[in-house]
Amino acid sequence: MPVVFTFDIQKGTDGQVEYNRIQSAFERLGWEHLGGTAYRYPRLGTENKYPVEDWFNHVIPALMLFRTYLLKSEHTLTKYTLDIQSSAGMNNQTDFGTPPVAGDEMTLYDPSTPQFSKDSLLAWINEIKNPSDYRRQRKGTAEGANESEQDKE
Repeated sequence: MPVVFTFDIQKGTDGQVEYNRIQSAFERLGWEHLGGTAYRYPRLGTENKYPVEDWFNHVIPALMLFRTYLLKSEHTLTKYTLDIQSSAGMNNQTDFGTPPVAGDEMTLYDPSTPQFSKDSLLAWINEIKNPSDYRRQRKGTAEGANESEQDKE
């Protein structure tokens, strides 16, 4: 059951190069480029090969990467759609599905465009921090102290 993601953005100065990087990253994570700015996960025709969608290692990282790209670039999101008809899961006792794994353990795929290298993608995935690390860094500051009080509620 597929996930289809489409978007329109106003291009910054880096234009087509960034589109190619997004396409390359999505394809490395197992998404199919449908044309323009439309992507499908899993790739058409792979349902029998990979019966369980790997949300933690393919879907969520792709969407996080896109979100981060928008927030850190000169591009403005003008619209998007995220259509999902999906089922995912994991059960250790029945050896069903895949748990979240480190970037080096993820199954990656060859993209049709190499603008976002495998090494860059793995570095980005492996550098995502535990949200609690930010709280610990702020501990001792006035904001961190207030945050600690809010966490108790």
